[in-house]
Amino acid sequence: FSLNFYRHSFNPDENAIKSPVSVQATLSLLYHVASNSTAGEMQAILGLPAAKKNPIPSLVEFLNSTGGSDSVLRMVSKVYHSPEDLNPKFLPLLQDSYRVEVEKADFKQKQKVADSVNRWVKSSTNGLIPDLITASDLKDNDRLILLNAITLDAKWEHPFPKSSARKTFHFVDGDHDVDIMSMDEEVLCGNLGDLNLLELPYESETDLSMLFVMPKNGSLHDFVDQLTLEFYERLNGALKLEYGTVEIPKFSINSKVKAKDVLQSMGLGSAFEVKAFKVFARKPAQLSELRQKAVINVFETGTTAAAVTEGQLVFHTVPSELFIGNRPFVYLIRRTSTKEIVFIGHYSHYKQ
Repeated sequence: FSLNFYRHSFNPDENAIKSPVSVQATLSLLYHVASNSTAGEMQAILGLPAAKKNPIPSLVEFLNSTGGSDSVLRMVSKVYHSPEDLNPKFLPLLQDSYRVEVEKADFKQKQKVADSVNRWVKSSTNGLIPDLITASDLKDNDRLILLNAITLDAKWEHPFPKSSARKTFHFVDGDHDVDIMSMDEEVLCGNLGDLNLLELPYESETDLSMLFVMPKNGSLHDFVDQLTLEFYERLNGALKLEYGTVEIPKFSINSKVKAKDVLQSMGLGSAFEVKAFKVFARKPAQLSELRQKAVINVFETGTTAAAVTEGQLVFHTVPSELFIGNRPFVYLIRRTSTKEIVFIGHYSHYKQ
């Protein structure tokens, strides 16, 4: 799902950071109360199990592994709903299986609801995302808001030296000097056709790493078009441990994505139709909007990110240049052990 979502949402004209797993988790909460036709689409596109009544094992496992307040990767969810009663089969799943915070809200008081949502978002993302919605974003017939926040605050296993240099980066909109971090280290790197690859691990206990994929001559668009699960596995197979020089830019990206448009283009249109979900005890409901706001900061000591998871040193006299990140690249933050993607995006445009 993550690669499919990224391909369908890819916009080469702007830098991006997205968390498909956050979108997937939000939608998965509704799977249990989806109509048969909507459930069929969700099962196919989100890769969900056939049994709607039971908690989704993969989601429960992910939430359990990211639930601690001291976790470097943390995911939390909240549901705001109108005063009418929720489907009695839905509420226990939310609270007991998925540990979702549930709160009643008067949607006629739009500013009050928006303020409450934004306070929760700011708190849940450690201030990285200060707000998500305004009162004008709320519609008169809104009765349910689903929120999911995922945050990352991880340190590199091998931090870059604090001193960075201004070097030229070849953006798609022209060359500009940016702060480049450099180190000589033993890292996983490789080449696959036109692609230069680098994987940098975060501290070992996090089971997280960041994979950089940089086309040497071709465009990001060409690479993203072929980024299927099979090709992703080929990228992983091309990585090998080598010692040498690594250079990447320091960068910060914040972006928004209208997930509704992306999901409809992926074939999940029925989720946004009337009577798609039996969330409430007496009335059906539809998902009127789904949006995501995300932030990432990459610097010498590590990475912070949010969306609403030591090698032996080998000495050489002259380190070879393994990965010189001075061209547009795609990056993926993922579980090191399973290769499950948590964040995905690209860095291609100059921004002061």
